[in-house]
Amino acid sequence: MADISLENILDVTLRDGGYLNQWQFSRKEVRYLLDFLARQGIRQVEVGFLRTAAQTTSVVNGCPATFLQEITQQHPGMQWVGMLNPADADWREAVAGKLPYLSLVRLTCTAEVIGQALEIAAYLHEQSPTIKVSINLICISSYRYAEIVDLLKRIAPSPHVDRLYFADSRGALLPHEIEPLYALAKQHCQLPLGFHAHDTLGNAVENSNRAFVCGCDLIDVSLNSFGLAGGNTSLAAYLKANALADTPIETATLDFCEQHLSLREADMGDRGLFALLARQNVDPIWSDDLLETYPHELAGLIDRLPRQPYKTLDEVLTAIRALEKEPCHEKC
Repeated sequence: MADISLENILDVTLRDGGYLNQWQFSRKEVRYLLDFLARQGIRQVEVGFLRTAAQTTSVVNGCPATFLQEITQQHPGMQWVGMLNPADADWREAVAGKLPYLSLVRLTCTAEVIGQALEIAAYLHEQSPTIKVSINLICISSYRYAEIVDLLKRIAPSPHVDRLYFADSRGALLPHEIEPLYALAKQHCQLPLGFHAHDTLGNAVENSNRAFVCGCDLIDVSLNSFGLAGGNTSLAAYLKANALADTPIETATLDFCEQHLSLREADMGDRGLFALLARQNVDPIWSDDLLETYPHELAGLIDRLPRQPYKTLDEVLTAIRALEKEPCHEKC
């Protein structure tokens, strides 16, 4: 198997990191960021969400065609990736005029929107002979293996899907859980594979490396690990771990972020809570609701919670209420 190279890396700072600043990147910040990535040899960049003009709130939360044209002129050697939510009713308008500038459209999917995603994939291929389409199965740790197999069997027959991604959106996957996931993918869905990690438990680099060994040829990273909840795989840490940087990349990245980006990491207290939740496979985005319901005893309750593929906040609350009725033993 070939060693990983810079061609296997996709930066997602502008899209996933945007959760930390509501995607309010200035054009100047975007230009500085793309220049920095180009200097590191990164050629594939997810530039944001594809939205209609009415839904657009910034250049990266909407990706107007004029913006895509501008960055293409500035960086003709780079490839742009956009993310589209299949649940958006106006998805046709959201992609109108943008496909000529994009190499890949990623469709962020739960089980409920797979059918819509496959319809969108077919439409995108009708509109562009060069566009590639990825199905990104998010919160992959919320599915049992049998459920994943069912999803793969729905995706596999489509001639319009060019890539399959597993997204560990909660950052809950443990390193030993990576190989069985991709074994399922290779058995049931013969597509190029990708992996999107979150670093909630500190496993993002190792999980990403294991995914590559299992056959993934596209790995997501972000500057300084900027991203939702526990953050993503750190670009600098990943390049360093795989000997892909000639310079002290971690120092260079920190200096760049401090000087040129308004992004800041989540509060350490929040990150501690996110990790507590992820250990039990509870989505960190439910943290505020859980704290509101259990402002004082949440940590102890979560510590006693069984690790399961919870799909909804209601499932977690039901499990916690069951715990409250039980006597407390070892973990109390």
